[in-house]
Amino acid sequence: MTKFSSLALAGVAVLGLAVSASADSLDRTGSLLLYPLFDNSRGGLYTITVTNTNNDTNPVGGSQLLAGTVDVEFVYIRKEDCLEFNRTRRLTPNDTLTVTTLLDNPNQHMGYVYVFAKSPTTGKAIKFDWLAGDSFQVAPGTMGGVDIPPVVFRAATGLAAGANTDVDNDNVRDLNGSEYERVSDQLLVPRFIADDNGNSTPELILVGLTGQSFQTIVNFLIYNDNEEVFSAQYTFECWQRVLLRQINGAFTQTFLATTNHVANENFQGLEYGWFRMDGAVAFSTAASVQNPAFLAVRIERNLASNVAMASLPYGIGEQSNGDLVQHGPFPDAN
Repeated sequence: MTKFSSLALAGVAVLGLAVSASADSLDRTGSLLLYPLFDNSRGGLYTITVTNTNNDTNPVGGSQLLAGTVDVEFVYIRKEDCLEFNRTRRLTPNDTLTVTTLLDNPNQHMGYVYVFAKSPTTGKAIKFDWLAGDSFQVAPGTMGGVDIPPVVFRAATGLAAGANTDVDNDNVRDLNGSEYERVSDQLLVPRFIADDNGNSTPELILVGLTGQSFQTIVNFLIYNDNEEVFSAQYTFECWQRVLLRQINGAFTQTFLATTNHVANENFQGLEYGWFRMDGAVAFSTAASVQNPAFLAVRIERNLASNVAMASLPYGIGEQSNGDLVQHGPFPDAN
């Protein structure tokens, strides 16, 4: 699994900073792209881009189908209940597609999207590690614009190019190392700016990867700028966009200013820190999963500097229990 960190300034000027675990610090294309946010509810426009970077234009078997052609399925997941809406498109070699989510899926107002490669002949999910993507929101509520590239999952290393990735034939995209790359065990956000009475309003997007019917409890360790640590827990269903102050008061300026912080370390007078996240348990009416998989995105808005920004966290370790998307009250056993 690879990741981006990104920064978007007010208006439409955007600066993207790519970060991953690879030695050259470049992200990798993949077979499945998870966009942590689509938002049709706050005005403006939200767009999602998928690009096929394969440039093989050789015909397949004398047909008009080109070797680098792929179908991609857009799966929109509604935040309230993880119900999905699907569309499939065809991308020829070097093709790119940008959709406006309000027009593409007008019946769902908010949630997340994942896009995966499919065979243009069989319709099956396949290993096609050539997909790249991006998403961008221009809306009054984001102070101009926020760019959030997707979390990229390559197909499992044990699969050949073009092979069916649905190894267990359950029509669930398993992030388990056998179908697609595993997710990180812990997520680290290297900086947050304190919440300050509407002047600074940091948020977190959380994406559950256990199943449609599960609530996920996440453990937090919150550090100020002087290594003091405070603990918290937060419970969410399916997908949640939440202000950090609603998770715990330790994220606020009022609290951090009372701690043993470093007096001359601040951002325009605001305290800052960083935090760790780890899944505690996910549970439904019928089952529970220890150390559940989840994803997250940090979003910050600062009125004083007229800036909005978003980034994906860093990851530590791996776990194999992430799924897109298991339905019913039991977790996926594969």
